[in-house]
Amino acid sequence: MSHSTYFAPQSAVEQIKRHPKYYLNGGDVHFLVENYIYRVHRYFFERESAWFRERLGAAAPAGQTPKGASDANPFPLDDVLADDFSKFLWVFYNPKYSIYDATLEDWIAILKLAFDWRFGEVKKLCSREIERFEIAPVPKIELYQTYELDKKLLIPSYMALCVRQEPLSLKEGRQLGLETSLLLATARECARGKPLANGARSPTAAELEEDDMVSIIKEIFGLTPGPPSPSLT
Repeated sequence: MSHSTYFAPQSAVEQIKRHPKYYLNGGDVHFLVENYIYRVHRYFFERESAWFRERLGAAAPAGQTPKGASDANPFPLDDVLADDFSKFLWVFYNPKYSIYDATLEDWIAILKLAFDWRFGEVKKLCSREIERFEIAPVPKIELYQTYELDKKLLIPSYMALCVRQEPLSLKEGRQLGLETSLLLATARECARGKPLANGARSPTAAELEEDDMVSIIKEIFGLTPGPPSPSLT
C-alpha cells in the first residue's frame, strides 16, 4: 500500500527572509520589498526625499510601533522589485566611493525609483551617468521626458531627428507624444526654410550649419532665456 506525503506550503511569513547584502548592522529602518527584509539607514531616505520624510515620520497608532521599526513591522515598498531596490541602495553603499560602474538598464531602474520617490540628487547622478551611453534619439527623448530630465541634454537628439531625411514615423510620434512631435515638425520646417550663406533656401536641414540648427532647436523648444517658444495653437 502506497503512502503519499503531504507537504504544507510555506506561510508568507516563513518565505520572508533578510536580504543577504542589505541587512546591515546599525541599520535603523526596515523595508519589505517582495519577500526580502532590508535593514538600512533611514538618514539617506529622510535627508533627500520628502516622500520618505512624510511616510517614515508619520505617527504610529496608539500601542503600535511605527512602520519600519523592526523585522516584524517593516515599511512595505509595494510595486518595487527587490533587484531594483538593491540597485538603488548601491548608490548610497557603493564601496568604490565615486566610481559608479553600472549598465544603462541599471541606471534607468535607479532613475525610475529616484523619480517616484523624489530623490533629486540621485536623479542628477543618473542623468550624468546615462549621458555616458549612446542612446538613439527617439528612445532617449522618450526616457528624458518620462523622468523629467534636463531638456537641454536632448538638443543633439532633436537635431538628429530634424536633419535626417525621413520625418517621424507614426510609431515614433506615439512614443514622443503630440507636443514634441509637433515641435520637431516645426523645427524641421524652420530649418528647411532658413536662407543659406548664398541666399538660397535650404531644401534640407542637413545643409544648415550646426550653430544655426542649435539656435532653431533652442528657440522652438523654449530652451533659451526670454519669451516662451511660439505657440502651435
